[in-house]
Amino acid sequence: MYRLAIFFICMFTPLSLQAIEILQSYSASYELSTRNIKIGLIEQKFSLEQNGDYRFLSTLSTAGVGKLVSSLSRTQVSAGNFIDGQLVPNSYSLQAQRDERSYELADLGTANNGVRSSIKPTLFDELSYQAQMRADLLNEINNYEYLVQKKHKQKLYAFRHEKTELIPTKLGAFMCKKMVRKTNNPGKSIKIWFAENLDYIPVKIELLSKNKMTIAILTKFSHSD
Repeated sequence: MYRLAIFFICMFTPLSLQAIEILQSYSASYELSTRNIKIGLIEQKFSLEQNGDYRFLSTLSTAGVGKLVSSLSRTQVSAGNFIDGQLVPNSYSLQAQRDERSYELADLGTANNGVRSSIKPTLFDELSYQAQMRADLLNEINNYEYLVQKKHKQKLYAFRHEKTELIPTKLGAFMCKKMVRKTNNPGKSIKIWFAENLDYIPVKIELLSKNKMTIAILTKFSHSD
């Protein structure tokens, strides 16, 4: 009876009263390739302050053979708050040669007003949903659905945990949870491998679009203060 009572207490205790795993700040570099040919680099930095403010920066630039084709650069920044295991993005900006946009997510009719809501869905941007998936994996929340602002549309990104497997990188091999986006389009997919012993940062990402596969693989990693 005592064990049963403890089980129900744990099941129905609000998340804010349970121990929350905090996202760790980090810096990471990825090599971008297609058909085993290096075409670019991705630099990412996620920082979380003691007051709960976060900032997620991602910069993509051409490298290797990619420089022979173009000098593409793309910078994304997401900022907001981390509250009770939930990211609440407030702003997002993107700067690229052919695409530049920024918006306040709190102005788009969802729960992004600086507080966590259980009624309205949180609206994520193209960066923050990945950080939220990290938090959900850390806290063993088995619901991987994210409402994402994609240009002028809002899309539901639903992922499933396909399996756990060992992924080799230049930094060694990491046991990862493979997360696959659910889609009805066989020519389009997103697969992300989150490393269990690196606070679930992505070590590998596969993007299939218009039947073209692009792969990002981790090459550098460090914890940030």
